[in-house]
Amino acid sequence: MNDRLRARKHFLLFGALLLTLVTQPLVAREPTAARIAYDLLIAGAALCVFFIVFGLRWERRLALVLMLPTIALTIAEYVLPQRHFVATAVAYHFSVSLFLAFAITVIVRDVFRNRAVQLDDVVGAFCGYLLLGILWGNFYVVVELLAPGSFSVNADIRWQLEDWHLRRALFNYFSLAVMTSLGYGDITGVAPLANTLAWLEVLAAQFYLAVVISQLVGLKLAQALRRNDSERG
Repeated sequence: MNDRLRARKHFLLFGALLLTLVTQPLVAREPTAARIAYDLLIAGAALCVFFIVFGLRWERRLALVLMLPTIALTIAEYVLPQRHFVATAVAYHFSVSLFLAFAITVIVRDVFRNRAVQLDDVVGAFCGYLLLGILWGNFYVVVELLAPGSFSVNADIRWQLEDWHLRRALFNYFSLAVMTSLGYGDITGVAPLANTLAWLEVLAAQFYLAVVISQLVGLKLAQALRRNDSERG
């Protein structure tokens, strides 16, 4: 990775995440080739996370261990009989959740290690916030798969629960709505575990904003003060 690209690495990551989230609903009910192409896009986004977020050798080794089952389970979704779908899907979302949780942990750690803040660091922190929403989206999917009916879904959009890709997109949408405290009422938790996950996500999101983002703001202010002192000196 050259110096110019390294200086904008989190912009690249943000673009990859945004592209996958925006295009996911568009491939539902499309031919298998289009769905496979989208899953390859997800794999590309995961590789962006892998190379951009994980800088140390042990981090990449652990991330690879967490990522490989996700790739295998994605392939299994296409080749295994339908009767194995729930088990495969639950295992897939569990594997993705572990990978995302590790990525978020590394991003937060790097934020607190920073002594100088650039715009790319701010974008990196926002990527962590976005990954947090995707992480909880996987949690919600697992709950609905294991206990169907855990969420009350508006009749006009309930059909999205029947599709592998649309289900993930729907609960990513619900997750981001919860963490930003936007409640449209089209999806609501009705089971105790679904409700518990929702308020835990709100706490996690508020913690991220209050602690991680405030750390960046504090570092930026410290930079400005040091710059002013050096100019006066």
